[in-house]
Amino acid sequence: MLIIGDIMTGHPVTIAPQATLRDAVELLAAYGISGMPVVDGRAVIGTLSARDIVDFESTMQNVPTQRQNDGLDDAFTMDDYAAGSAEFFVNFWDDAGADAVERIRCSDRPEWDHLADYVVADAMSTALTTFLPSEPADKAADYMQRTGAHRAVVVANGVLMGIVTTMDITRAVAEGHANERLEEV
Repeated sequence: MLIIGDIMTGHPVTIAPQATLRDAVELLAAYGISGMPVVDGRAVIGTLSARDIVDFESTMQNVPTQRQNDGLDDAFTMDDYAAGSAEFFVNFWDDAGADAVERIRCSDRPEWDHLADYVVADAMSTALTTFLPSEPADKAADYMQRTGAHRAVVVANGVLMGIVTTMDITRAVAEGHANERLEEV
């Protein structure tokens, strides 16, 4: 029987609830992961996934809808078209709302970086189901299948021990099947 403690990822990347969502995105990207436990001190208080961040960001309405007139509305030339200028194509959308050209040009400005304005606690999932390292992996797999989660938090005596992910389970099953086939030969 496959045990969670044998396949889990120990010492997972974690984040504090007061960290910005920008910090969270940078951690997810730096480690190539899609989610992580949220830890306050030593207590696991939730999880944060890329999906949580996308869902949260999709509800935000503080994007500027107007830009200062910087002359972009003046006539465009064939040179603009030939250069593949975004300004040329954006003018075809009268109802574009926030000016896409301005947003692309100024994406490093604070007014376009909503993620720096919010913290992990604003977007994290607090519905937390934990597992013991001694529990069967199929219990965690069943939980992930039923809920659509891609990770389960592993805790023992109130201390974060690791996480078990869909990839951990997939890898263990694949390795188990490979070992079974080798034993048959």
